[in-house]
Amino acid sequence: MEKLSLKEKIFYRFVMNERRVYRHWYSRFLICGVDLDRIRRVISRIKNFYAWCDEWSKEGDTLEEMAENALSNDNSYTARQLFHEAAGCFHIGQHIYFIDIELKNKAQERARENYRKAIELYAEGKRPIRIDIRFRGTKIPGYLRLTNQQNRPLIIQINGLDNIKEVENHYQGNWLLEAGFNSFTFDGPGQGEMWKSMKMISDYENVVIAIIDWFQENNQYFIDLKRIGTYGMSFGGYLSPRVAAFEKRIACAVGNGGFGYLRNGTSTKKVNPIWIRDILHVTGYEDIKEIELDIKEAPPLDRPILFIQGGRDRIIPEPKKQAEYIMDWAIGEKELKYYPEGEHCCANFLDEVIPYTIDWFEKHL
Repeated sequence: MEKLSLKEKIFYRFVMNERRVYRHWYSRFLICGVDLDRIRRVISRIKNFYAWCDEWSKEGDTLEEMAENALSNDNSYTARQLFHEAAGCFHIGQHIYFIDIELKNKAQERARENYRKAIELYAEGKRPIRIDIRFRGTKIPGYLRLTNQQNRPLIIQINGLDNIKEVENHYQGNWLLEAGFNSFTFDGPGQGEMWKSMKMISDYENVVIAIIDWFQENNQYFIDLKRIGTYGMSFGGYLSPRVAAFEKRIACAVGNGGFGYLRNGTSTKKVNPIWIRDILHVTGYEDIKEIELDIKEAPPLDRPILFIQGGRDRIIPEPKKQAEYIMDWAIGEKELKYYPEGEHCCANFLDEVIPYTIDWFEKHL
């Protein structure tokens, strides 16, 4: 068990509940491939946040067993869907759960295991392709998904702080594929599989540069590498425009629910305590005051950017100011899509945000 502050103990036991918090997450969980009624059933069993990972893992166990039974009866499509949903449950259980890191890591690995089982059941031409790219003594693990058209653009999906490549990015990748885009999703330093071998680095752009280099050296997939876009949610909403600013081979960038700065002058009273624990987890730092991030440390972005922000974001401090800060930094074509009633990553408006994002990529790639 992790050592928790008094503020965290109060927050986890008394503030984190369906009435105050969980109900704002339902839309986000739906893009983890988990049915709405299942989400409600699991959450109804959770008396406080301490039981969060346990209850979601139990549901993942149930779905995995159902998937194995379906597979033994030659019901491969059913099995595939159930393995995906099990991966979603295990991911939701570990997501932003920092009370017990061992339990968190176990649930995350189970999510990966179920995803691997699911994609083994895809037809050869539709199966996500596992790719490992060498980077500073370790490897960047990722999955490439190809549209059925040649010479189409590539969207590089960048994780948020505590996301993993196998769940949310898989389902968003479905929408990209349907629209005719190739997609590559990966775990970067401090994220998913890479967390054990390398924590988050300040020059994250070099991770994406290494990915693009690899594709240029290994382009047997008939991808138009002159048309590359980046897309990120949450912390990825900061990283996506940042990496584009450093890498000219990226034609445009989308950030959803990110921030423009995090520095000593940003009062931690305005920062969600879970997000503080999250950023310390991926960076390896002991105190958030050690961390200073500023989009204006990157060269001003001179290519198109779409930035999406919600006014009721409970994770990002001062969300409107953060969005305006990024708009002030960018010097190319820029668009801010601001939802005053939007939650973090505008999760309660994803039915509008995701199609608009795809149309935006179509126009700029």
